Amino acid sequence: MEKAKVIEVRDRNGGVIISLFVVEKAIQEPTKETKDNPAERGDEKSKNNDALMTDAQKRYLFRILADQEKEGEEAHEYLKNLFQVDSLKEVTKLEASQAIERLLAEAKGGAGK
Repeated sequence: MEKAKVIEVRDRNGGVIISLFVVEKAIQEPTKETKDNPAERGDEKSKNNDALMTDAQKRYLFRILADQEKEGEEAHEYLKNLFQVDSLKEVTKLEASQAIERLLAEAKGGAGK
């Protein structure tokens, strides 16, 4: 059974307003892998930055490239080269967002030339 302590907040008459239970738990020491990987450490900011590209972002990137007449394998290779990855499964949401913004800005600038 786990050890627990109770903290109670009472009103002036002695009635319980709230009870907080504090449970003692053992925690596992981080391994070298979790120390080196911010997402595994539980670092919330890192989790958001390391979240992988969504399917919607991926579809949008391919749609933008299709408008530039890059489709299929050509578009796929272009994106792998752009992100410098072996697989698009390695691309984060942040990287995808930045690429979308850059490709849209290039398309907008290229349309006016």
